[in-house]
Amino acid sequence: MTVQQKRVASLILREHYGEIVEKVGTFCIAKGLRPLKDITRGTKLPQGQVQKALCCLIQHHFVTFEVNKRNVTLYNAWISNILLRLRAPRYIYCVKSLFGYTGELIIDEIFQHGSAIMSTVVDKVARHLQEDDIDSEEDEIRVCFADLVKNHFLQRLRPMKSEEQTMGNNSYNEDDLYALPPGMNLQGVVMKCHGSKRKRSTGDEGQTAKRQKTGASYTAGARSSELSDDGILWQVNFARFHQHFIDENIVTVVTKKVDKFAGEIVKTMLKLTELARDPLSPTSQTVSLHEISQNLSVTPKMEKAQIVQYLSLLTDEKIGELAMIPSKDVKELLYKLFAERFIALQEIPRASDYAPSRTVYLFSVNLPQLSRMLLEKSYQALGNLMSRRETEIQEHRRLIEKKERVEATINTLKAQHGEETSEEAIAELREFIIPAEQEQLKKLKLSLAKLDQSELQVDETIFILSQYISSH
Repeated sequence: MTVQQKRVASLILREHYGEIVEKVGTFCIAKGLRPLKDITRGTKLPQGQVQKALCCLIQHHFVTFEVNKRNVTLYNAWISNILLRLRAPRYIYCVKSLFGYTGELIIDEIFQHGSAIMSTVVDKVARHLQEDDIDSEEDEIRVCFADLVKNHFLQRLRPMKSEEQTMGNNSYNEDDLYALPPGMNLQGVVMKCHGSKRKRSTGDEGQTAKRQKTGASYTAGARSSELSDDGILWQVNFARFHQHFIDENIVTVVTKKVDKFAGEIVKTMLKLTELARDPLSPTSQTVSLHEISQNLSVTPKMEKAQIVQYLSLLTDEKIGELAMIPSKDVKELLYKLFAERFIALQEIPRASDYAPSRTVYLFSVNLPQLSRMLLEKSYQALGNLMSRRETEIQEHRRLIEKKERVEATINTLKAQHGEETSEEAIAELREFIIPAEQEQLKKLKLSLAKLDQSELQVDETIFILSQYISSH
């Protein structure tokens, strides 16, 4: 891993898990496999704090451990998993667009804990929906959870080797990762959900949605106990999300380069094979024309697409013609790109004296090398954005804490007096923040929003470059 990737990983750990976890994680990243005593000595932290930090890192799959021949436990950090934490908003938004608000809450809950038991997640999501005044039963949440598993966005946490041997299960295969807990009849749950929906639509008019929801939450514990899922932990399947993102990019490119009908055909082909193909495979599985036609809403009229082939090596005059810029500017830009190692130069002499006037200079692009260089620059930009956000928050720390105290006081008054809380009292509390401070807070909010958006855009670039490098 590069220096910039290590820097970003440390910033991620500090931002999301605190300074102690960041210190332990950074040490593991830098030193590799190390026992507990070395980590304690290297971080200069109490052993109890180091153990808690390691538990947090292991729970979120940032650190793994193994026992050597001397029966000593060694800990090792996986920086690639740490870097994926920055992409969490994109994963959550993807699930929201595919499975709705319930799916978003399920993925968010698992992200917060690294891995979780299905019944525990269902209970917490049900309570969250109840707090949001959304009428939803636990059976519906289970169906949504099962859909996430069915589409491979969630998978079981693989048992460790020692656990496999204890259970006598040495052949833990791929299908087991997506097996629902024993006792869960998905078809029955779906039918029950539809039946309860019909009941709600034809039930007594006097029974409000809130009362129905309260009744559903009353029996939540009873229904959760029906599942035999003790010890079955579920985690996010990042590879499946990445496959989905790649498919979206492919469809977008085909639509732009050809037309929307071609994009729909490619989208259908990818959809038919998304669960069966290897995410890193350069080609999809074979799909028949009949399957494509059956899964297309409207069979599009096939049109011939004109394909243009580009030479890999071009002279500066040809580049100027294609780019439609003056030859003088082309030469200046080419040599700037060459100095920054964005392009490569090949000299072809027309005479044995290698005179510049009788030499042809050909420029080319080494895409794998360029991708690695741009990936490093992207991580550097990402680290700068995260550092800038941290600096902005530190510079306005006093003002942020003042606003939080005022809001906390207002919420306390509302909790104590409810709607009877006078608007005058609330207005007086808000006046503690003078107009100049309110303007500063407004600018700070805008700056932080721009930094967050920039981080997401840079991370999207990192994702595309990483996928290209891994396939070449």
